[in-house]
Amino acid sequence: MYSPDRQMALETTISCLKDMEGYQDCQKTLIVDGDVNVVFEGWDYIRVPRVRGDFCWADMWEAGVASARHEKIIYLDSDRLLPPVFLPLMIESIKPKTFVFTSVHFVMLQEIPIPQCKQLFETFEERGFADEEFLGLVRYEPRFKDPVHGPGKNVMSGSVGFTKTDYYRLGGVDPWYQGHGAYADTDFHFTAQVGRCHFVDLQLPEFHFPHPKRAGDGKLGLMELRRMGLKNYIYYLHKWGLPMNLAENVAIECNLRRPAKYVEVVLKEIKEAAKEY
Repeated sequence: MYSPDRQMALETTISCLKDMEGYQDCQKTLIVDGDVNVVFEGWDYIRVPRVRGDFCWADMWEAGVASARHEKIIYLDSDRLLPPVFLPLMIESIKPKTFVFTSVHFVMLQEIPIPQCKQLFETFEERGFADEEFLGLVRYEPRFKDPVHGPGKNVMSGSVGFTKTDYYRLGGVDPWYQGHGAYADTDFHFTAQVGRCHFVDLQLPEFHFPHPKRAGDGKLGLMELRRMGLKNYIYYLHKWGLPMNLAENVAIECNLRRPAKYVEVVLKEIKEAAKEY
């Protein structure tokens, strides 16, 4: 899954994938949000239009799964760096009613060249990050195996293996979630748990390559991103019958003048929109 403003991240991701046993044997498809501005040998390309104007997680996932010619599917964001053992171990671990991921997730705090990115795996394996060369370069941000009804990385965040059968059995990703506000992955994670799926943790290091969040030609600020996420979070809580005061707590961090009132208004809009279907 790729957005054109993340070309360096994608090039680094694919360079890491090429080091993995089985890479040449896989069907490889780049699901693109926007114009295709890269070409890689052996890759197919699917451009997904923004039908409703905003980025839609469900449309991107659906394009990838529907185009897959095999039962086992590995979904990867274009900014996730994984060690050489990842691909063969992932393929071996994918079973029916199982989602395979890795919890050992690190956010990279700066862009570094591809050779140095690959060195991260060796350094982690040998010494963790005690080496001075890597101090301040990464921040640990684990992905949670069990669903957490709030902000955070989870099984469906960025790299996960599953079967095509299970994806459609669960109904896929909810198309309501729009924009950079996420929670589509949180929702699908909980859907999979309700659907009696198992979550297998490979416990391999995963490095999240840095990139800005953008809308059109402009970079989105922290408060804009938080408010986008808040709208999706309110829908998530309403959908699953969870306490709405959880959203009010998040709203306080969004610099809103009346957080509780904002949640009330958005919830009303969601309920009114539901009546139209």
